[in-house]
Amino acid sequence: MTSPEPQWFLRVNPLRRTRLADPEQRRLLAELARAEAELAEVAEVCSQELYERIGAAGSDAERRELIALRRAVHNGRAAKKTPESLEATPSVARWLAAWTGRERLRTAVTQGYPAAADRERAVLAALLGDGDLLRSLALIAPEVHQEAERYRAAVEGPGKVSARTRKSERGLIQYVTRAMVRTSPLSRFTAVGIAEPAPAGDPDAVRPGEVPFTGAHAVPGLDRVMLHYVLGGLPADDTDPSGLWVGMPPTSAPDPESGKLFFLKFSEQGMHRLAVPLDGPVAHLLDALSMGPRRFPAVVEHVAARAGCSAEEAEGRVRQALHQGVLCTFTRPEEETAAGDYDDLLTLPDVEQPPGVRELANRVRAGLPRVTEAPAAGRGALLAGLRGDLGRFSQAAGRPAHITVEEDYVMPPLKVAASDWHAPLAGLGPAVELLTVFDWLHDVRVLMTAAFTERFGAGANVPLAEHAAFIVGEVSRRAAAMAAVYGPGGTGQAAALSGIGPADGCLERMYLLRRELSEEVHALLTKTAQAGEDTLRLTAADVAELTRALPDRFRSDPLIYGVLLQQAGDQLVLNDGLPGHGMLYARFLEADRRQGGRALPRLAEHLRRFYGHDGTRITEDLGLHRLNVNAHTPVLPGGLTAEDWFTLRLAHDPETDTLRVEDADGAPLRVLPLGTGHPGLFPPPLSVASGLVISGRLFNSLPNSWHATTPWDGKHTRVAPRMAVGDVLIGRRRWYGGAELDTAVAAGPDEHERLLALTAWRSRHGVPEEVVIKSAPEDEGPLSVGAPDVQSKRLAQKPQYVDLSSALAVRVLPRMLERRGAGTSYLEEALPGVTDGTHATEWVLEVGRTAGGHFEYHPADGGAVEGVRS
Repeated sequence: MTSPEPQWFLRVNPLRRTRLADPEQRRLLAELARAEAELAEVAEVCSQELYERIGAAGSDAERRELIALRRAVHNGRAAKKTPESLEATPSVARWLAAWTGRERLRTAVTQGYPAAADRERAVLAALLGDGDLLRSLALIAPEVHQEAERYRAAVEGPGKVSARTRKSERGLIQYVTRAMVRTSPLSRFTAVGIAEPAPAGDPDAVRPGEVPFTGAHAVPGLDRVMLHYVLGGLPADDTDPSGLWVGMPPTSAPDPESGKLFFLKFSEQGMHRLAVPLDGPVAHLLDALSMGPRRFPAVVEHVAARAGCSAEEAEGRVRQALHQGVLCTFTRPEEETAAGDYDDLLTLPDVEQPPGVRELANRVRAGLPRVTEAPAAGRGALLAGLRGDLGRFSQAAGRPAHITVEEDYVMPPLKVAASDWHAPLAGLGPAVELLTVFDWLHDVRVLMTAAFTERFGAGANVPLAEHAAFIVGEVSRRAAAMAAVYGPGGTGQAAALSGIGPADGCLERMYLLRRELSEEVHALLTKTAQAGEDTLRLTAADVAELTRALPDRFRSDPLIYGVLLQQAGDQLVLNDGLPGHGMLYARFLEADRRQGGRALPRLAEHLRRFYGHDGTRITEDLGLHRLNVNAHTPVLPGGLTAEDWFTLRLAHDPETDTLRVEDADGAPLRVLPLGTGHPGLFPPPLSVASGLVISGRLFNSLPNSWHATTPWDGKHTRVAPRMAVGDVLIGRRRWYGGAELDTAVAAGPDEHERLLALTAWRSRHGVPEEVVIKSAPEDEGPLSVGAPDVQSKRLAQKPQYVDLSSALAVRVLPRMLERRGAGTSYLEEALPGVTDGTHATEWVLEVGRTAGGHFEYHPADGGAVEGVRS
């Protein structure tokens, strides 16, 4: 029986994990860390006693001797001269004993370091030999795959590992340690599954905190965007453009900075890169095709209307653009390719094809399943052959392109014992309630309304596609003005926002709430840190008080977040929060269906109940928008094609001062994006329409802002406490290392000296062995909602797991940090950590809010959580 509880999305790493750190060395370092702590504790008492003795010294010689001893105690070094009598200062004897024990352990670590490093190399080589890992590397990073194989051969071969081989360890360690903790879907790095919450006691349900990985089904595929482009170059039943679809080649690239559209022109002489101005006749073509390929007559009609020219002249412009290579034709609608199976798409129509094309298409069809079924050792060669066939196929079709091979790893349909987590999930709603205050999509939603009414007037009704670019641009302009007020160096005065947001002042009140909430939490973090406590724990009542002043306007819409959770002991750790209407797993629905699952109809019904609570029709966008991750099997009826978007209108409701999308008949419509592309990459009409419905991102920026606004000398390490709401951790403990950490990382010249220095630093500040290096994001303002350019920096500053008790990890640590570049980096506790023999696991759960209500996770019948106004 189908449960009304929203389905859960599982992400589990197939790699069976092993700590890289050598067990014997780890044991010694744990003892050393305790010895360092004991020595520091004894040294404080000893230093005070010596200070008192120095003041009472009977001679200058005695005083000098005591001062030298106190200096040695302070520096943790051997005294040049040990006092002959220790009766007067008993703590000196205790300090000497503690120092001797510490030195014994340091010596043991130093002497054992080379052998420990070699044993770790064997562990690294074994991890690199994991079948799923190697298959993923062969597909995603062939160069790393080859390096991994060379490294394994070197480690398993006779003799010592060469210096040249050791140079590759930094990259390989980063890859394998990221793989051990990553849960984001990419090839076989992560297996995914969609689970239906089961009644308590169901014997077939998996325990959410103890998910066994018993295998998954590899689903091969091709980049639909490039495949659609290449297939469009093949002959069809009707080769006249008037019977085809016309669109932008995915190989073209508009460059607003230079004011040009760059595109590729193919001829018998080869391929040429050309450019045309964006503000010329091309502008009307780009406008006509902003939502994807359209029928030739529709494009001609659009250009004629925008350019104010005759249909004959508009047709001439379109045909000329096709001849130049600015545009290209397609033989089928894009949504058909987006939802189609590669096997069907590569089954070519019964018309004469260029020489070799049909044979190459058949070879690609047969080659894809062979790649997924091949053992790890044979995958590289098969992939090379398949990529060669794809290249020759695109050349033969007359549209040379790089069609990438894709792979998803999908588990059979699951049931989950959701009741295991129902108790800690009680704190999830209040946690989301706190973090949603900082969701910048709230700002974007009201800024769109303000921009619309200022331009068109209250109650206006205008074509959406025609005016969406203006609204997006105006929101960006106003967001920049907001950043000037609230960004670094801004005035922080809400009054400076006058005229930017709606007339009711809700935006100013929201910023005031954010400032006051931040200041209050900052004070609590400071108090917690000064008390030496490791966690700031808030109650649901605390959150209710902190968010009490949230303007009603920002509670008026039903919203869903997809919250990413992991279990750590008896707590749940909230890793992130993203739009929660199935967007994160829609691309896996077809694979679930083919394995007998019913996730697709369950999601469709859930979305209909939640977003259609007031009778409004719910539909989805079907476009690829130049991103393969947007390809998915349609979920909702009446999905929007590129042509449909040009029939929609954007209307303002004066009574509620809100915007809504209307269909061609004037009926209200809610549009959901179900592809997984970044919202900042949406075309303007989809950006506006979806921005009126979906949630944004949940991100706990409070520790970052606390650190940025609290004075710090940058020398001594600062410890930031955890943050929790009930049993849900919303912020892990972190350490801003400062110059103190820099000194430890730079210790040397021998490699073991860095390991010893970092162990001493960890002991002083309670840093665990397992940490994650992170960087404070620079995109926490409203512009981040539509700023895909920040993604490149995020890629360079990915979170990096590091085992600080590992000889090899510490050896390559300086280079890891150097490659992260400038910016504020910190160390965060790896929670949950790596346990030998386990798999990294993460669940995505939906947390919803009724129209006018509060966020909560509903484990039972969700009448109240289905978007119904309560």
